[in-house]
Amino acid sequence: MINHPGRVAAVEMHVYLFSPMYFQEVFDRWHYYPPPDNGNYSYPWLWYDGNPHGGWIDSTWHAKIDSRLNVAAPVTIAMWGTYNSGSGSGTIYARYRNDSTVAITARSIFVVTEDSIFYAGTNGDSWHNHVARDYLPDQNGQTVTIPAGDSVTISRGFIIQSDWNANRCQILTWLQNDNLLPDSTKPIYQGAIKKVSDLVAVDESSIFRLRAPCIRVYPNPAHRQVNFDLDQPAGSDYSILVFDPTGRQIISFSGQLKTNHETFTWMLDQKMNDGVYFLKFRSKFDNYLGKIIITK
Repeated sequence: MINHPGRVAAVEMHVYLFSPMYFQEVFDRWHYYPPPDNGNYSYPWLWYDGNPHGGWIDSTWHAKIDSRLNVAAPVTIAMWGTYNSGSGSGTIYARYRNDSTVAITARSIFVVTEDSIFYAGTNGDSWHNHVARDYLPDQNGQTVTIPAGDSVTISRGFIIQSDWNANRCQILTWLQNDNLLPDSTKPIYQGAIKKVSDLVAVDESSIFRLRAPCIRVYPNPAHRQVNFDLDQPAGSDYSILVFDPTGRQIISFSGQLKTNHETFTWMLDQKMNDGVYFLKFRSKFDNYLGKIIITK
């Protein structure tokens, strides 16, 4: 599966029933493609950008993928999200932007993968990367239509199982043409990948809970301004950080409360894009993570 030129997002699917990395969604996803080997499903086998003609000779795969990387993609994908290391759960977001001049109808697929898994396969391969662990919500994904020059954002909840290494897990997404072309190809428009460890961290074990909310944000969704209502003991030092959907910090506030309750206003820059922004509040007494939805 191909990302934009210069980067590759791959999925290693274990379809052998007795492999410890096998699960039914992988097997079903395998059959999304027509049988490539004279009417049979053979493995190992390479599909690159939905093309089943990669074959089983892995020494030829690198050159085929490199060739496909030089083809421009009509879609741009941005990914962001949150992850709670305590519960192993999180939410991943993907915004697909159609950069072409015609509408695109395609299937959106999400999958959690894991790297550096040791298993001595029958083909002599002992270390496995980008191993498919879970499709979100399943291998069928969701069909979307994106008008020319427009974008669509999709979110998916996910769980990192206790026997997976979260630091070696990534979430991949791609848009794929459902229509089978005459050469048995189902082209992928674009793909992207995000490490779970790069998502905004949410750790409930570190959050102190007060009877009253430590911070209230309104209006939300916001249009021209955001009001912050703070409830903390007088004399508390605090900081508020706001991140855009890519995880880039766009503004910060800090100070010391003179009373137990104070309010201040953030006037929004009209150049800011619509979307979901992430807020992180910190003080000696409380931590809080939340979202601000901005619409213009």
